[in-house]
This record gives sequence, structure tokens and C-alpha cells, in this order.
Amino acid sequence: MRSDTERFVSICDLGLVRLRVNSRARRIILRIGEGDELLVTMPDSSFFEEALDFVFSRRAWIFRERARRMAEPPPSLPFEPPMVSFEEAAISLERRAHELAAQYGFSPGGIVIRRQRTVWGSCSATGRISLNWKAVRLPERLRDYVILHELVHLRHRNHHVQFWRLLDLLTNGEARNLDRELKRWPLVLL
Repeated sequence: MRSDTERFVSICDLGLVRLRVNSRARRIILRIGEGDELLVTMPDSSFFEEALDFVFSRRAWIFRERARRMAEPPPSLPFEPPMVSFEEAAISLERRAHELAAQYGFSPGGIVIRRQRTVWGSCSATGRISLNWKAVRLPERLRDYVILHELVHLRHRNHHVQFWRLLDLLTNGEARNLDRELKRWPLVLL
């Protein structure tokens, strides 16, 4: 398969499988998306057949995970956040990101507000911070946590101990609690 391409395959007892090649992927990754769709991300060095073999090898996990999801109550938000346009969100988030960067001595290589579907934010190798526009709808402490999380990646590119130590210092010892609380705000519902 060529870099950055996508294919769909239907497997009788597993349903629709989306195979996506990503030139930055280092290994084959399987996720279950909305509507029980199977999402497979694979490096461009992998073959189509390898990805399908991987899906078949994870068949038991897929069935267990789908059963677990069906048993869980559907996600809901702790309260209904205010509606905000993309433009308002972009202005607000960019302003707050610059404030926090200045307050804690970070120098991002730019701040971009995007319509990301699966992540709250990211930090590129060049130091550019991308924030999900929906973060503006979070409670302020969680919005700031998302921004600080990405700013800390300017100094620590991974999630090792040093990363969490610095993030904990900037959040008054609340980094892990805020991270758990953020999981109560499913991105798909915002």
C-alpha cells in the first residue's frame, strides 16, 4: 500500500475494517471506533495481508471489548457546556495558550486551533502546539490542563516521569487527577 492511503474491508463476523497507512506509524495499531468500526493504522512498510492477519489475531479481544462497551452506560457530559463557534473558540484558546506560555516560560513555535476528531491537542517536533477547538467548552481547569499538557511537551516529548513531574508542578499536584477528570468529557459528545 502507498503512504497515507486508506482501504475498507468487510469481514463477516467482525464487520467493517478501515485500514489506514500512516507514514509516521511504527507498528500496526487496532482501535474500535464509533459504531464498532475497526480502525487499523499501519506503517507504509506493512503489507495489507499483515494488517488483516493482525486483526484476525486480535479477534477475541475485539469481541471482549465490544461486549464491555455494550455493558457500559453510554457516555454523557457532567453538564451541558456552552455552545461556541469555531472562530470564538480559536480566539479564546489561542489567547489563553499565549497567557499560560508566558506565565510559565514556554516558547511555542506557534499555536494552531484545529478541528481534531480524536485528540485534545498535540505538540509537533518543531514546537508548534495544536489545540482542539472543542477544548474551549471544557471547564476552565480542564481547558488549562489540556494547554499545559501540550506546553510541557515542548520540554519533554514523551510521557515519562519528568513530563509528569513538571506537569504536576504546574497544576499544583493535580496532573493525574485532571487527566482522569478529562476522560469524563468524551470528545465525540462536545
